[in-house]
Amino acid sequence: MRKVNFPTVYSTGSTCDESNASGQKVVKVTAPTAPFAEGDRVILGRGTERKEEGIIDTIQADVSITLLTNLVYNHTIDKETTVDVGSAADQKVLSVTATADFLAGETVLVDEGETHEATYTIASVQAGVSLTMVEDLLFTHEVAETVAQTGIGGVVEICMASLSSVLYKGNHKIVAIFLPSTWATAGITFAGCNTEDGTYNQIVKATDIAEVAVASVAASKVIGLDGIVKEALEGIPYLKLRSGTLAAPVDQGTSGIVVDIVLGR
Repeated sequence: MRKVNFPTVYSTGSTCDESNASGQKVVKVTAPTAPFAEGDRVILGRGTERKEEGIIDTIQADVSITLLTNLVYNHTIDKETTVDVGSAADQKVLSVTATADFLAGETVLVDEGETHEATYTIASVQAGVSLTMVEDLLFTHEVAETVAQTGIGGVVEICMASLSSVLYKGNHKIVAIFLPSTWATAGITFAGCNTEDGTYNQIVKATDIAEVAVASVAASKVIGLDGIVKEALEGIPYLKLRSGTLAAPVDQGTSGIVVDIVLGR
């Protein structure tokens, strides 16, 4: 018995153009939002400690995407402002010119490279007025000193697990596919190659140049390939299964499904 899995592949969708706070569903992204579609699985902050996934519920064209569930983490951008009123040491409030895109929980570097350089954690934001820190200010920060928040991640990528690992079929002609209980209902099409590590291309039928396809099938089914599907695959030694079609793939999600395949002669 052979096995194939459906690894997740990432493609860049957009980047955050505003800081997005945890506990809400809207993610502001750089225009255009065209790479995204409702129902897409996306990942924010991949490769960072703030990595998280979500499903797109709605799209606000060239403005934002709205997820089905709230963000767990802040996803921020680089932002800089200045002190606009002298703020005394040994208390927590730092008066600043602007507060947009500064979020509670983030760190700021004040007066970088100068005599009052210090790093603080934001406890709360008083919109358009000040930042209240977790720590007391180490110095009296004077007017025009810089206040910089360093962005975290800011990349929103589309996730797709629709194309399987390689199945070596060789010259076997009988193929039975055992779908697990975690399979998301979808048709199955195929990509083929004459070498294991070559380029896998869409497999089509000679009669009408249509994609070789198994009709939409639910989880926990066993598929015995027959008829024109079986015949079209007989001479192709290396296969990949696709969930959905080349034009409309279906994401199999994050469950890491494994499909068992039995081959016969």
